[in-house]
Amino acid sequence: MKNGMFVFDCVVHTQDFTDRQVRPGGDGRQVRAHRTNQGQFNRLMATKGPADKPDFYDPVDVDWANKTLFEESDTDIAMVCTVPLFGQWQNSLGPAELNYQLAASNPSRFYFTGGVDPVWQGLDFALEEMERQVKEWGAVSFKFYQYHDENHHWRADDKEIAYPLWEKAIELGIKMVQFHKGYPLGMQPVEAFRPNDIQMAAYDFPELNFGIHHLGDPYVDELVSIASRFPNIYLMLPLWHNQYYLQPYPMLHRLGQTLLFVGADKLCYGSEGFLWPHMQTYIDTWANLEMPEELQDKYGYPELTPEIKEQVFGLNFARGLGIDLEVKKKELGLL
Repeated sequence: MKNGMFVFDCVVHTQDFTDRQVRPGGDGRQVRAHRTNQGQFNRLMATKGPADKPDFYDPVDVDWANKTLFEESDTDIAMVCTVPLFGQWQNSLGPAELNYQLAASNPSRFYFTGGVDPVWQGLDFALEEMERQVKEWGAVSFKFYQYHDENHHWRADDKEIAYPLWEKAIELGIKMVQFHKGYPLGMQPVEAFRPNDIQMAAYDFPELNFGIHHLGDPYVDELVSIASRFPNIYLMLPLWHNQYYLQPYPMLHRLGQTLLFVGADKLCYGSEGFLWPHMQTYIDTWANLEMPEELQDKYGYPELTPEIKEQVFGLNFARGLGIDLEVKKKELGLL
């Protein structure tokens, strides 16, 4: 806990970017472009992260991940998220089994978000796999990456392809499904990741929560407008935390907009571990962050009160998932 606030990291991953994962016959330019972008990000972060951080391209060491999160930071629990991007990778960018293995290494601290794709894998298989991942692996949510290549993509409001997924999620007791929106993890067209398709899905399935990662960047204004109108759309902040250290003032504007129009009760803290495995810096930054009076006066942005910080640190995400944090605190000996 941080200053008495429960810390629930909404997204960490383990992934496999190694050459053994590159899909035969795939577009090598996409793989190289993403790896180059990731290398540039790592270089930008090198002065702020620990010197001994591992290679992000390899699956993370399970013991190291647990130590980094739960011994070297104030993180209380974390969500391990599958990244079901198949276009460039043989077993997806963040394979479900690999992420389950990390979650299973510490079941009292980790939750598992599964992943399927109804177009790449086929709808029938995806529905069966959703059920298997819930019943065998304990998945409490699912994450989706909707554009793999020009022949494999889909929309969240497609009644034939997507709606059966949302019906299956509800049948399985899932309270939240999650989406990668905005910045593509390769050379896919960026407009394919606009958040607009979430609107009718959220409208038609009010009992299901929809979590949108990365604030939909570069479609932040669109996503803020959408999330302000639908009570079951939650916004995940990991990319915001990454960008804040490079561009603090623009990111404070972005945060202020989400707080003003969407509200403090639908924003969720996340580290996007293990892009930059120095979790305590993220936690300290959010705990000590202040909204400049200039921005409050000029734009009407709210003050970052302890109540707002506590909501974002974990209360919102837990509520969206249907997790009782009081029970979890007792389990962890925090009450």
